[in-house]
Amino acid sequence: MSKAFDTVNIHKLTSKLLLTDVPDTIKKFIANYLRGRQAYTVYENKTSKQKLIKFGVPQGGVLSPTLFNLYLSDLPNPPENVQLESFADDLTTISSHSIVAQAESNLQPYLDKIYNWTVENNLSLNADKSTATLFTLDQSETDKKLNLTINNVLIPTVQHPKILGLTFDPKLNFLEHQKNIIDKANNGLNMMKALTSTAWGKQKETLVTTYKTIIRPALENANTIWSPTVCKTNLEKLQVVQNNALRIATGCTKDTNIQHLHEETLVLPLKEHLQLHASLLKHKSNHSNHPLHTLFKNPKPGRLLRKTIFNNKEGTIEPRLSLYMSPEDSIKCNLKTIHSTIVFKYTSAFKPNKIINQIAPSISDLERTLPRKTRRILSQLRTGKSPFLIQYKNKIDSQNNPSNLCPLCKLVEHDTGHLFNCPQIPTNLTVSSLWIDPVGVSDLLEAWSLRLGVEGTL
Repeated sequence: MSKAFDTVNIHKLTSKLLLTDVPDTIKKFIANYLRGRQAYTVYENKTSKQKLIKFGVPQGGVLSPTLFNLYLSDLPNPPENVQLESFADDLTTISSHSIVAQAESNLQPYLDKIYNWTVENNLSLNADKSTATLFTLDQSETDKKLNLTINNVLIPTVQHPKILGLTFDPKLNFLEHQKNIIDKANNGLNMMKALTSTAWGKQKETLVTTYKTIIRPALENANTIWSPTVCKTNLEKLQVVQNNALRIATGCTKDTNIQHLHEETLVLPLKEHLQLHASLLKHKSNHSNHPLHTLFKNPKPGRLLRKTIFNNKEGTIEPRLSLYMSPEDSIKCNLKTIHSTIVFKYTSAFKPNKIINQIAPSISDLERTLPRKTRRILSQLRTGKSPFLIQYKNKIDSQNNPSNLCPLCKLVEHDTGHLFNCPQIPTNLTVSSLWIDPVGVSDLLEAWSLRLGVEGTL
């Protein structure tokens, strides 16, 4: 609907409000809230005359969405073979049938009813801004144009409608949606790059929070719908975006292994993260008051359908409800169990860190007191891939760095372990100090920088 919130008839809205069971005092309050509103414009310190607002609910008002839902409450109910889904001023009508023409015949009369209702209620239903989509596995029907109209105006047929941020497609494999969210997330990475560099920038925790707040929501948008059907290739493409974000946050090199990136940032890989979302939503739907409870209890379909979180046991974790607790308490307890189970399953599969030949310990919180540049080098050293090391320079550019030996003792390779064992710079620190004593290691790195004649390394 076009400008739906602005064209609500206040008198009709008040009349519908009076028919509800809302207490009379609240009815009067809301009626006074809606009537008599005035607006004016200020331009170059001059104020226009006030004008009475006769239509619309207050823009940005906390009551406006609820009032608009009330205004739509007497929208005609769909017939038995048609389904209606609505969110604010977006209406979606659906009909399923093996014969396309029959599905059209089911929908068209209801579309006419909706249009007539909008005319009676001062709302504008726009055919040009509406779309029709045929969902089918028959390749020959993919390009078929649907014959559906609003006020005798043909509704455009599209293959990739966007509903509440989710891009659909005829085969419901959501490939177009995944492509769109990757493009959107990659644009967000440019913002992260602007917040940091090799020598300056925000701390790792701030950058990780930025990723979780701005970029990852784009990657996981509506994931409980499309994650059960996502193919391995597309999931890997989504994971690449997260890997790039974590490299920016930690400052690690491009050849750093993925496990190390997630260890450093305490972030779950997208596969486990999406499984967590799906499992939590599925378990919440156990409750009889949950909006998706009917889907949870649906019997097994008689025909082959796309996987969802409700018919995909392999993609979710399903703890049993306790017989000794109320459903609410049992579900709340199991939500924590689901989270800890997925995290434990992932972390228990960790491979030993090659620098210390064991599972890496937790990083000391004292590292947060160090400057960004120092923390970046520490993150790189914990995986043995840092330009601070002569061995690594030799590996990536042997022409300009022909030797990988320590320039001080000239005995062994200049790798992470040698920083703590070189006789020329004795220390009581060990390689494990990279995790448990990062402040002490920063002093050691400063000593190395002075001996190597590298100014401004830290």
